[in-house]
Amino acid sequence: MTTTKNPIISVPTRYVIAEQQDAALWVVDQEPWRRCWFCDSRLGLPSDEYCGSCGARFTPRRYRGEFHKTPVAGLLLELAKNSTIKLDNLRLPVVYETLYVDDGAVVLARPVDGQTLMPLAAHDSLLLAHAFFSGALQLYRAGYTLGAINPLDVVFHNDATVSLRIAPYLTRTTDSEAQIVAQIGALINAFVDVPRITRRFDIADADVNPLLGIIADIRAGLLDTFNQCIARVESVLVPYETRRFLYLRGAATTDVGLKRQSNEDSVLVSTMQWLRDGGNYSVGLYAVADGMGGHAAGEVASALAVNSINEHIIAGNLTQLMQPVFGNDVSAVVQCIDDAVQYANQRIIHEARQQGNNMGTTLTMALVLGDTAYIANIGDSRTYLWRDDQLRRITNDHSLVMKLVELEHIIEADIYTHPQRNGVLRSMGVTNAAEIDIYIERLRPNDMLLLCSDGLWEMVRDLDIATILRRGGTVDEMANALQATANGAGGDDNISVILVRCES
Repeated sequence: MTTTKNPIISVPTRYVIAEQQDAALWVVDQEPWRRCWFCDSRLGLPSDEYCGSCGARFTPRRYRGEFHKTPVAGLLLELAKNSTIKLDNLRLPVVYETLYVDDGAVVLARPVDGQTLMPLAAHDSLLLAHAFFSGALQLYRAGYTLGAINPLDVVFHNDATVSLRIAPYLTRTTDSEAQIVAQIGALINAFVDVPRITRRFDIADADVNPLLGIIADIRAGLLDTFNQCIARVESVLVPYETRRFLYLRGAATTDVGLKRQSNEDSVLVSTMQWLRDGGNYSVGLYAVADGMGGHAAGEVASALAVNSINEHIIAGNLTQLMQPVFGNDVSAVVQCIDDAVQYANQRIIHEARQQGNNMGTTLTMALVLGDTAYIANIGDSRTYLWRDDQLRRITNDHSLVMKLVELEHIIEADIYTHPQRNGVLRSMGVTNAAEIDIYIERLRPNDMLLLCSDGLWEMVRDLDIATILRRGGTVDEMANALQATANGAGGDDNISVILVRCES
């Protein structure tokens, strides 16, 4: 990436071009009061430091975009109007603003949530490849081409969808199908983990990503159509998509910490098993809630949250939970979780009115049905996945500092020291409808789920959490080690940890 001191493209004085490479632009909004970065309000004044609608601070924002010679907002608008194109798993950027300039238009894209991860696990990289080949096929049939894409502009989400941070020079199709297939092959190669073979007998035992073979065949010209690539990816996905019977072994610990007078956290661990053909069918419900509102308020809110969710999901849906087929009905499970959270939310609101306070709570929870984990969160309590000796955060914090990270105003390391690090943007007990995020993860033997309150992750960084898990031991030993490490780092807040290991 090079910085252009004298760009050939000029934009309105409100924006300053920070970087430019060919038709790709990075601009900074020097008048952020015109449009709030958080709530989209346009009621700000030049003298305002904060948004009058949501309270967010007006800071210069950085946007990515592209220049189009045609006087329209690129081809994104054309795609939006074309009902024949169904990009289910490949998400193109959403237009934030179009700046009309002398020679055409500069299209700015809204920031995309999530981070670029390279390399991806084998299963995830295959899903990414499938999204690109399928999406490119839809565009090709409609007469469009995905041009050159920087791997750093690709975000793979937990729901197997792929987002692009910038409109990738969308053009009318001029390349052949084989040429486009080759371009995608080169792109997805950046997300494949190449095994390091150090001894000759390792070759037979290496867990080689089957996508490497697909990429090799594309380079050799053996795969040169979208349908061939899609069929090949789907064939090697079969072992990854096969349902597994897993045994769930969980442990939990919660501690007041060293600075607080009371523990406002609540935890829930509930595991059940039924004998089925082929193995034991396990169901697990796990939750961590971090109460807010002070003594006799926060602890009540967090307890209401976990008890209500347990009551609604386990007691209210036990017959369904016993059936493995229920775990395959994504919409039904998601609805079950949302209903449980809304039920708990209403109970918290009712109790707050009865007590005359503003109690609330964060929540992170996992409903594990067989080998599928349905994970929900609201607030800044987290759920992580430990897989293949690597720790990955599944949930996204609903906090002001994480929003600043997503908008590239601060880096993630700053969230531990930022003066507004305790600002939570979403929680239960605040609005009549709790807004939750739900993620779906296919689990494998030896995976571990880690659910925790901010009392753990603010005291123990992710690298240190990974070090503790890498040492191994029983789930009880590892959970206790995480809690002890948080206290050893200062114990500024209540510390709650749930650790669930998946076993064959």
